[in-house]
Amino acid sequence: MSLNCIVVTPAETAVETEATSVSLPLFDGDKGILTDHAPMIGRLGNGELTLRGADGNTRFYIEGGFVQVFDNTVSILTNRVVASDDLNATQLQTELNEALAMPGNNDEELDIRERNVDSVRSQLRVASNS
Repeated sequence: MSLNCIVVTPAETAVETEATSVSLPLFDGDKGILTDHAPMIGRLGNGELTLRGADGNTRFYIEGGFVQVFDNTVSILTNRVVASDDLNATQLQTELNEALAMPGNNDEELDIRERNVDSVRSQLRVASNS
């Protein structure tokens, strides 16, 4: 028996596949899901989505959103999904340096800088696991 996994962004259905297990980042820690998992809804954080299947693991970076698990279907609604192979660590390091150099003269600028730094660091972690 397997899980039906669907990953949807505002622009498209990015992934629709079968998996034997799913590992994803909730806002407060990672979560593993196997077949016959109890129904749940959770808030996602930034990080690595791993789909384990008969052909091996498929890895992605996802950026926030929500997950619903019901009747062996894992539905993920996220702002952004990128295949781990498409992440370039050198480019991400440049983006991190730029994000760290952003101004932080008020609360709004500090919040924007913190979100950008968190996003790029999460992508770097996924890229370095490749």
